[in-house]
Amino acid sequence: MVAAKGDNVTVITLGPEGTCHERAVQRYLEFQGVDEYRLELITDFFDGLERLRATPNSFLVQCSAHPKVHEITEKYWHEVFVVDTFIYPTKHLVLLSRRDVEVPRSIGIVPATKGYVDLSQWEEVIDVVSKPVVGEGLLRGEYDSGLTHMEHVDEHADELRLDLDIGEIDTTWVVYGREKRFQGEVIGIPSAQLFEPSAAGAAKVPPVHA
Repeated sequence: MVAAKGDNVTVITLGPEGTCHERAVQRYLEFQGVDEYRLELITDFFDGLERLRATPNSFLVQCSAHPKVHEITEKYWHEVFVVDTFIYPTKHLVLLSRRDVEVPRSIGIVPATKGYVDLSQWEEVIDVVSKPVVGEGLLRGEYDSGLTHMEHVDEHADELRLDLDIGEIDTTWVVYGREKRFQGEVIGIPSAQLFEPSAAGAAKVPPVHA
């Protein structure tokens, strides 16, 4: 995505404030040299898709881990296109529980993060729209555990305990736009070195004896 200073660029992504999506979009636009833009935060990607269709010079950014990626890609396949992707980590992820609950029986979790934990540990699994909302619900006592961001540990150490430190996870982000970009050739950054064994990796490979 290329935009000169002063262009009225609108970028739509998952909110509320404090999401991994918001942070990734901000870093991506900085990387692209886009310093003037309007950021719209949504709670539903289908709403975001409609906003993309209705707003000139707009883009939608979605984490590839989101379970609705294929539906967003397919719904308006003739007018909305994947125009870019990029790699950037999530915010620091953690599994937290309320300190006043000895044995957690319920968990609030974003569907895209369910693979990080064994959900059979809880009797009730509650889907939540985003990780900041998970943290808010956990503090209100809507569930006993939640997979959210490390900042909640720092801000509410007296109420929440750290059960699992997951950390920042490198992931990919999909950028959608209204003008098709692919014209028959691979779009990407040449990275042939990825397929060459590093010195450290080569040292771990046992020798092959005839």
